[in-house]
Amino acid sequence: MTLQISRPLRIARNLILVAILLLLLALAAAWIAMRMSLPALAGDRSLAGVKSAVSVSRDTRGTVTIAAADMADAVRALGFVHGQERFFEMDLTRRSAAGELSALLGPVTLPMDRDKRRHRLRARMTAQWQKLTAAERTTLSAYTEGVNAGLGALAVRPWQYLLLRTGADPWREVDSLLVISEMYFMLQARGFDDRFEDIMLRQRVGDRLFDWLKPMGGEWDAALDGSSVVPAAMPAVSELDTRATTAPAPAASVAETAPANDLIAGSNNWAVGGALTGHGGAMLANDMHLGLGVPNIWFRTQITIGAGAGAQRLAGVTLPGLPALVVGSNGHIAWGFTNNYGQWFDWVALPKSAAGGGPAIAAVRESITVKGGENVEIEVRESAYGPILRSDAATDYALSWVLYRDGGVNLQASDMLQARNVDDAIAVAQRSGMPHQNVLIADRQGNLAWTVMGKIPSSEAAPRRSTRGRLTAAAEVPLKWLATSDYPLVRNPPDGRLWTANSRQLGPDAGRGGDVIGDGGFDLGARAMQIRDRLREQKTFDEKGLHAIHFDTESRFIRRWATLAQSTARTSGDDKARAIDTELTRWNGRADPDQTGHRIVRAFRQQVMDQLWKAWRGAADRSGKTTDAAGKDKGFSFEGKFEYPAWQALSARPVHLLPMPYRSWDQFLVAQLAAVHDDLVKQHGSLQQATWGQRNISRIKHPFSRAMPFLSSLLDMPAAALAGDNNMPLVAAPTFGASERMVVAPGHEEQAILTMPGGQSGHPLSPFYGAGHDDWLKGRPTPLLAGAPQHQLRLAPSPQ
Repeated sequence: MTLQISRPLRIARNLILVAILLLLLALAAAWIAMRMSLPALAGDRSLAGVKSAVSVSRDTRGTVTIAAADMADAVRALGFVHGQERFFEMDLTRRSAAGELSALLGPVTLPMDRDKRRHRLRARMTAQWQKLTAAERTTLSAYTEGVNAGLGALAVRPWQYLLLRTGADPWREVDSLLVISEMYFMLQARGFDDRFEDIMLRQRVGDRLFDWLKPMGGEWDAALDGSSVVPAAMPAVSELDTRATTAPAPAASVAETAPANDLIAGSNNWAVGGALTGHGGAMLANDMHLGLGVPNIWFRTQITIGAGAGAQRLAGVTLPGLPALVVGSNGHIAWGFTNNYGQWFDWVALPKSAAGGGPAIAAVRESITVKGGENVEIEVRESAYGPILRSDAATDYALSWVLYRDGGVNLQASDMLQARNVDDAIAVAQRSGMPHQNVLIADRQGNLAWTVMGKIPSSEAAPRRSTRGRLTAAAEVPLKWLATSDYPLVRNPPDGRLWTANSRQLGPDAGRGGDVIGDGGFDLGARAMQIRDRLREQKTFDEKGLHAIHFDTESRFIRRWATLAQSTARTSGDDKARAIDTELTRWNGRADPDQTGHRIVRAFRQQVMDQLWKAWRGAADRSGKTTDAAGKDKGFSFEGKFEYPAWQALSARPVHLLPMPYRSWDQFLVAQLAAVHDDLVKQHGSLQQATWGQRNISRIKHPFSRAMPFLSSLLDMPAAALAGDNNMPLVAAPTFGASERMVVAPGHEEQAILTMPGGQSGHPLSPFYGAGHDDWLKGRPTPLLAGAPQHQLRLAPSPQ
């Protein structure tokens, strides 16, 4: 018997087969388009503008080596490579700075664009472009032409634009200035709200309590000049009394919630002089901590200029969008950065006048293009000092930021490539227009130096303040640049060791430049102190020894909190507290993934500090307005240096600083231990399961997977438990950490080390997508210099 299929069923079957075939064809077409959007790795290509053929090779990690007759050709070739490998990331960076993301991504990024557009950086950087030197403009033009040539040489536009169903706008010279501007935002703009909060808090609680709650420094400082800051004395009962306040008792906290400023401050560098190395040259280590993503922000690059004995070799990392080596070595000097949290912007008070006689403020209209929607118009109010970003009934508050000033952005940092010694490099650092960095410089002759890289503002009317939480009067706004002779500088310290880690580097009354930096929110010095101490433990160094400090996970800073927790638990009679004591007894004292002790102590410290901050700030706030109508805390977050007043009180235990409703400090501390216990058990079932590795799991993601999680397995780096934490050399958080780790002695680059997370290429089908990530994750040192070429591309002059 033969089964007959009815005609409708045959039609349905055929339609299904056709649909499957069309789907397969679409997938094949998408795959082919993806493959065609890969960068050119080998063969011969023409590149307009180069005078001689340029070689571009790649090793197994995708490290790009450019060999050119001169720097002009090398810059053009670098632009070509960046345009092919990283154009989409460059596009996001320029659009983010200018407030133009919505034109590419649609309404979802409109809030970001509204915020950024208030700074009007497209207009400001266009004006700044006109004021660059002729040499800077020539370099930017060559780089820009190279970028657009690389973009145009792709057989298909970058794959991200295929997915977004849009085109890629060409690169323009001013876009590179916007890349520098975005780095300013990344490294400094987070402080805008924090510093304004400080101003409002000082007004509410008064100078005495503000300076106690937000100290400049304390016992964990590790300044290069050995200076110390003594925190203010605890307030007397007449100044602050939690028992007399009508403010409500602090609400229970989530034990592991941590303030942003205590979580993401990062970047370390350290260096040793020639007397401490076997070859007599100085040696530098650097790890710049940033938010981590795919691909990594940096691009491994090696450039050789010329040929034969006179050739110059440059090695380090570049930033796609800029024609410069960011950190690295030129064979004569090596340099590396950590962010300097000085006072690089001012909130300027501009009183309003009912009669209209206040300071002149112009209204400027900005139009935000939105993909798939109507343009959005916003009004930006501009003063002579900067945009008005906040207002109240009586006062407009303008932001005066170094970024807005003529000279705040330039390309002078690229002159590091020609520096031959520490003194040359110091001069470059002090004329560079870029986000302010602690730069450590090591040279081949064995010399060391620290200075601030970036233009420092100066005011004759008032020196830079070394206290926070004060408005700047219009007459005090620094409108000049500091003379280089007044720059902060430490050169060849007697013990041959230098270190920085985002904390205070000099005392406020240091003889050369100590007060011009100000305090824009320095990190607690515990990380810097641990690095300093590790350097002092050794008498001689090689690359591996210096590199090992990157991976120091000893929880030295919070050890005293562990002692406090255990001593409290052992006298409490509380079962939960005693369970914590048992786990702390087993702790190895490090932030290792398999340890529960670090996680418990960290959570305990956070819980205690959170409760103390809420109680003290509520009692000190003269306005009484600590919460909004919904009962939510109105801000005024604490930072890492709140450690000092908190520990003062925990040591002295005055009754008038004890949070309500507790009857004793022991009762208060036991309650916080119980809160930590309950929180961790709720998360993991038992304290034993609440390891640090269960919480500190990497989430290094591509921008698309954040919006489309189903792409995560294709685009993101694999999740992994991370050793390390803040307040120790190995800074590691799920989305934040070392964006590179480098160790180099100039002239000895063959022994130098460079590792980088997230991979070199931005294309998921590239062999270099994620290449080197596992080495970074597991701490395996990989060479700074490129390995044997695996691919060779020749860029020749265009035929006449």
